[in-house]
Amino acid sequence: MPEFTFEVKTLSDNRWTVESIHKSETLALKRARELVKANQCEGVEVARERVRSDGTFTGSVIFKQMLSGPGDPQVQIVPIDDAPDCQSFEEVYGLEARLTMWKVLRKYFEQVGLTPSEVLHNYGALSKLMDNDPPVYPAAIDRIATIQARRSGQDSKERRDELYRWADMVASRAREAELEKHLRKFGLKDFKALLEACYEEGGPARRDHLARCMIARQFYLQRNFLSKLEDLLKAASPDLDRDALAILDGFIADILGSATVIQEILGNRSNLCNALIGLIDLMEGKEEELPPLNEPELVQVLRRLFADGALPNGAQVLLDRVKTQIEGRQPLNRANPEQEDASFNKLLGRLASEKGIMGGPQMAEALTTRCGLKFPEGGDVGRRRSVTAMLSLIRDPLQKLRYLLHIAETQTGSAAMDVLLSAVDFLAAQAMDIHGFVNPRLPPTKKMMLISDLQRALVRSALPEDVRTRVVDQLDEMLCDFVQRDGFIDRLDDPDLGLRERASRLVKFCSSGILLEGRALQIARKRIAEHLRQPNFVEKLTEGCRSRTEAEGVVRTFHQQLADAGFAA
Repeated sequence: MPEFTFEVKTLSDNRWTVESIHKSETLALKRARELVKANQCEGVEVARERVRSDGTFTGSVIFKQMLSGPGDPQVQIVPIDDAPDCQSFEEVYGLEARLTMWKVLRKYFEQVGLTPSEVLHNYGALSKLMDNDPPVYPAAIDRIATIQARRSGQDSKERRDELYRWADMVASRAREAELEKHLRKFGLKDFKALLEACYEEGGPARRDHLARCMIARQFYLQRNFLSKLEDLLKAASPDLDRDALAILDGFIADILGSATVIQEILGNRSNLCNALIGLIDLMEGKEEELPPLNEPELVQVLRRLFADGALPNGAQVLLDRVKTQIEGRQPLNRANPEQEDASFNKLLGRLASEKGIMGGPQMAEALTTRCGLKFPEGGDVGRRRSVTAMLSLIRDPLQKLRYLLHIAETQTGSAAMDVLLSAVDFLAAQAMDIHGFVNPRLPPTKKMMLISDLQRALVRSALPEDVRTRVVDQLDEMLCDFVQRDGFIDRLDDPDLGLRERASRLVKFCSSGILLEGRALQIARKRIAEHLRQPNFVEKLTEGCRSRTEAEGVVRTFHQQLADAGFAA
């Protein structure tokens, strides 16, 4: 039988020292928890040591918890300037609220090795936060309430009281889950069994909440973020349904909010620009052009899950980190300042596409802010110069227009609206046909989809209504001209095909959403109407049917397709 010993270690002044050695795992863990409760060191760890037959040792850490230490003055809230509103109690558990918690309590979370989801779903973790000295909990509530009240016009004291009331409700729900003691034997090692047990106990309404509480309970005794992440990734088997994956995604997203975890994932990078592009590649599930040496298996698993779309919350957290870094002042290429502009252009090229700026208006504003760091002017003058500079960097006309629609929704866009409108007018005047915005070599369907998506974005944009209407109508005229000159409708309505196939292809095109309501769509509808007016249309439509029942089914299906395409039944 192998012989085990259990070493209890403490961390002080960045050095681990052995505090005691035990023959029993139970006694070692008991001593570790006593040290945690005393809170007189920076961390506590229990290592299991095994003596091999040849006299060598192997070891593994079975418990680790980082501590704040006695009266640590460093654990304070982080000042923040923005906190999205929570309109209801349930939104407290949402990703935006948890991101806000990470930002304002970052120092606390990093020091104690906890995440927002763990605090929200474990009564002990929440109590520890509430009782922390210095009192970061009331300071965080006060800061968030002040920001939210200022935006909404609500009295700040009322908002603060509301947040405290919601926090008490969170504590009550977490405490109730603690009573389900028979669920404690389940964990991430058998995630499916945990889900099944939680379903049997709470039904579909409480399954996910109970499962989150049990995971949070497991993690409360496991304060190493990377160890938690590894356990979560092992549990994310390919056969899990999306609801089950969403539970894991929430915890993974929170762990990815840790700066230390991001540093471990990225490894050594030559500059901030390459690090941010590495994060973007990861969240999109793409292999990097120049990956770091010896990429950990953990990162490879993450990349596969992102590629499958299994971690939408995790992707959003990484994108938020990219945005935060861009709007900061840290150089993109500290080692080579002369390459700063080239690094920005590289990053911009990675974030800009025919669909707009990845991350939408907030990312567009972050990029514009970063672009404006080179100008001495501040205020509205600086913002106007920054927008103009961004337009000079974005070469593709479609991407330019998409950028303008994004930035129009921001404070920068409001301050530089005259610059935006002049640029929109210029781009619209320059384009003689749809190829002024899309690549002529693209397939016809792709061209039409890009222009129609642009029209939709214009309709939803913050530009003045008369400008929106004018440009949308201009794009519709271009589409109409393209459809007629390209012969797209004629190819759909191939005379070598039977009437049923021809009519069905036209109707499906009209209902596909490729084109918006307008003149271009009316061309296709006109061709369908011509078919409908043919003598004996029904007979030709059902030609080849082997029974009356089959013919009636064909007619019924076609009428439904007509209705979907906007024709009266």
